[in-house]
Amino acid sequence: MDKIWWEQITRASRLLRTVSDTMLGGKSVILSLPPSIPWYRTMYSRIEELLHQGNPNKCLQEFSCPPGNVGEFLFETYCKQEKRASYRRGMSYAAFLAKSEDLVLNDRYLWVRDVSGEKLEEWSRFLVEYYKNLPEGMPPAVFLLETVEGEQPRKAVKGVQSIRFSDEVDAYDRFAFCALACTEGGVPIVLRPYLAELVSTLCQDDVELCAACIQRGQSFLTDPEGVLNDIARRKTRSNGETFDIAPMLAGLKGRLWESQLKLIFPVLQQYSAEFIQQHEKEIRAALPLTTSYGETIDDPQDAELGLLVYLVGSQQLGLSGPEHKQLVLFRNARNSLAHMRPLDFSNVEKILRF
Repeated sequence: MDKIWWEQITRASRLLRTVSDTMLGGKSVILSLPPSIPWYRTMYSRIEELLHQGNPNKCLQEFSCPPGNVGEFLFETYCKQEKRASYRRGMSYAAFLAKSEDLVLNDRYLWVRDVSGEKLEEWSRFLVEYYKNLPEGMPPAVFLLETVEGEQPRKAVKGVQSIRFSDEVDAYDRFAFCALACTEGGVPIVLRPYLAELVSTLCQDDVELCAACIQRGQSFLTDPEGVLNDIARRKTRSNGETFDIAPMLAGLKGRLWESQLKLIFPVLQQYSAEFIQQHEKEIRAALPLTTSYGETIDDPQDAELGLLVYLVGSQQLGLSGPEHKQLVLFRNARNSLAHMRPLDFSNVEKILRF
């Protein structure tokens, strides 16, 4: 599932290429990620792979944001002792590192995790000073500052590009993931569009939860609430954290209805149109009729499913037992959706197999 998301979904894959191409071009990156970023380690490994393909002489190294002074940390970590001995007070660490050749720092792409708040501002100030003092033609150290969405430095930094996950990936990409992921299970083809729609609507921006639900296949369609609770009890995210299903359970009924409205309602309309076409002569003979709302129907094309059921019940329209049962099913389904009541999956399946 992680490979589908990061390699087959166009904009998710393009996000990683944008990050790697920017870094290969010598610019640093501020990467804003949501808390529920899907398959973090796969994302990291793919960026690492792309960087190695573009420049095998530099390696990617990651570490958590140091609590102390940023420049001093880099000075102590990436300067050999003899190099540190040449440092003179009065020069900033950023300027010293920028003007120093043969540093391990210059052979690294540095991925700094958990950079936020004042630390993001400190890193920004360091990078401003670093790039300002970098001699022309000197290969720079390249940084990726990972921060949470909503965090950005107060001022833009020359030589640093901000990339936000939410600017690159949206609901369409999550639906595309669900649609592709549905093809890998044992769910019948006729039910896959509904599974993809329901999962992407219900799970919203939580792609890993989408994957967990899709892996449960038809059992999720039959009992989404039960499956969500089971996933919360038995499974964890790729980072070891538990799934937060409370928002999904709170909006379950409304999102079930929304998914069914998108996929079931067009089928009901198609059935109605085909039914009227097949029985137009008999329907026309029974018209005009006045509905319970006082509306006069004199054109068969305006006859709704409820009126068609009435014509059968009043013996003005002849149907076999199975045909009548199907007409009632479709009439009841349309009424339920019109009143924002989701259908049982057993009825959804019957309608989708129409």
